[in-house]
Amino acid sequence: MSVSARLDAPRRVAFAAFAQRGFGMFFVGTAASMMADNVEHVISYWVMFQKFHSPELGGFAVISHWVPYLLFSGYSGALAGRIDPRRMIQLGMLLFMSVSVCWGVLIATHTLQVWHAAVLLTIHGCAGVLWGPPSQLLIHDIVDPAHLPSAVRLTATARYVGTFLGPAIGNG
Repeated sequence: MSVSARLDAPRRVAFAAFAQRGFGMFFVGTAASMMADNVEHVISYWVMFQKFHSPELGGFAVISHWVPYLLFSGYSGALAGRIDPRRMIQLGMLLFMSVSVCWGVLIATHTLQVWHAAVLLTIHGCAGVLWGPPSQLLIHDIVDPAHLPSAVRLTATARYVGTFLGPAIGNG
């Protein structure tokens, strides 16, 4: 690309998506959701380790989190293209919250068993599939096409900020 072509290209502003109505709340919601998800990971994995000392359960935690993404993300994205992605995100968040409440009750009452953990970890993995792909599709409804590259970058940043802060807060 020549220098003149680069100078004639439209200038992209790094945070342009924030000028779009609703994107700021989406950004904060994404960061908060990722942070809460990672707080739950730290607490639940620590409790499972302390209670069961099971490397197999630790391995299952990772597998049950990522295999649903591997198997069902394409279907989830296709479904989000046909129905309102906000409803899928809401269902995913409802599952996340239900799992968190169940962890809390089982931990507080000292009744957590291995099978409880396995079921909760599996539901948690499925909830992520209902949230991830539809949230990426929802960006297209929130911002104009001109601001889409900024929105994609900022959404990735929000996810990583939540992933960074979640374990720190969960450890606290």
